[in-house]
Amino acid sequence: MMKKSGLLLLASCTTSSAFQQVLTFNCLQNGPIRSNSKIPRAVQYMQPSSMESDDVKGRSRRLGKVDTPYKVSNGDKRVPRTELLAATLESVENVDTSLLGRFEMPVLGPKEVEAVTKVLSASLLITGNTVGSSMFVLPEAVGGVGLLNGSALFIGLYLYNLISGLLLADVAIELHESSDCEVPSSFKDFADVAMKSGAAGNAIGAASLLINSCFLAFGISHAGHLVANTLPGFGLEPTMVAAGFATILAVASFTQTNHGLEKIANVAVMVLFSSFASLLLPSLVNVSDPMGTLLAPGTNPGGFGPAAAAAIPLILSSLTYQNIVPSITKLLDFDRTKSSVAIALGSFLPVAVYIAWCFAALGGGLDNSSTSGAGGAALATFSASALIGSCVACTMSLAEEYESIISSAFSSENCSVKDKFSIPAVTMAVAPPAAVVLATGCSDLTCALHFCGAFVTPFLYGLLPIMLFQTISKKDGETASPPNLQSTILASGAVGFIGQEIIHDISQIIA
Repeated sequence: MMKKSGLLLLASCTTSSAFQQVLTFNCLQNGPIRSNSKIPRAVQYMQPSSMESDDVKGRSRRLGKVDTPYKVSNGDKRVPRTELLAATLESVENVDTSLLGRFEMPVLGPKEVEAVTKVLSASLLITGNTVGSSMFVLPEAVGGVGLLNGSALFIGLYLYNLISGLLLADVAIELHESSDCEVPSSFKDFADVAMKSGAAGNAIGAASLLINSCFLAFGISHAGHLVANTLPGFGLEPTMVAAGFATILAVASFTQTNHGLEKIANVAVMVLFSSFASLLLPSLVNVSDPMGTLLAPGTNPGGFGPAAAAAIPLILSSLTYQNIVPSITKLLDFDRTKSSVAIALGSFLPVAVYIAWCFAALGGGLDNSSTSGAGGAALATFSASALIGSCVACTMSLAEEYESIISSAFSSENCSVKDKFSIPAVTMAVAPPAAVVLATGCSDLTCALHFCGAFVTPFLYGLLPIMLFQTISKKDGETASPPNLQSTILASGAVGFIGQEIIHDISQIIA
């Protein structure tokens, strides 16, 4: 009882002090409160309540306020008026309401919606170019190092490729801003304009043609096997199916515009994700031991070193998308912010797809899900969409390079930018990979991906972006700026990738 009385006395003293401070401040600022002041009408008729305690009434008398009795009639629900309430309401009434306009939610207009749509479309084009038939050989490579270590390799190589892609985007944008015409989307043109060397341009163009031709040949070969295995009752030969697929790809490439091909790739990516979701969810449920699959050690008998040497080139090749970066910058009107967002988002989605794919395959869930009719159909749809999206993007990149070669050899226009590929460029892009597939009898071309990931990719997408960026950043009469952190990471990674492959090959020869 004593504690309760002490608490009430302390609350009364505190209320009295706060009440007096508020009332004094109000009187100094606005003068005494009058009945015709700016107090809202609903408050002007409020009088001190007869239900107030004697202590509150006493403090009101000491402040010079008359204690007018107020009788609450039946049904009267008006709130009793006090001086503190009146002062508070008057202060609220004087608040500057113009400040509220600063917190309005932004409304996207037609231009903003169009910009977001273009960025997402470009991101899906990168995803379609990255997710291809190479994913079917990833589970075995990742299983050699273990899924946990393989996931770490995926994240590390994603960051490596992201630095490379952003540097290449800067090169394309800088060349566009410093030129009187739009720079064609070709690595050969990058070297010709930035390095001012025809020999360097030819070497870089040859490397770009080699790596994209290997990817296209791998995709055409797997397309032949996919159709033949999906429709066994028709007795189709994989080689003939591959030839037909290459013909359809070529016809679509020279009859459609660049934006039309982009839409085809985007539709393929949308089908890929929808079919992947319908296939992945049952596969994840069917994984018997998720934690055991994640933490399982590598299966390579030689240990982590040889397993990593075999897995890194394949993972690096599977995450390659830089061949489409010049086309992405052109599709986004050479806008640096839009290009950066599209590259970061479009290249991250394949990482998530690959890790989930390897998890489902190594855990046994993919085999269990694909045995059912719905699971088999989802797997076939997923594989077909991955092949179509990847092959379309590779064909676009190859056609860009051949258009540059044709225009430099037979045309005097240095600023010609076409929205549709010519028949000779498309034929030169599709015919050599298709010929390799037919000559090898539609055999497995995984060795081509390994070679590209071990030697060509580190040079073309590791060392080349550094050279191009340093060249365009250097002004006339100035020495090249020292390499920054990004260039150091790319150079170290490229040298490390090539070096470990050479060491691995030598050890295999000696053994």
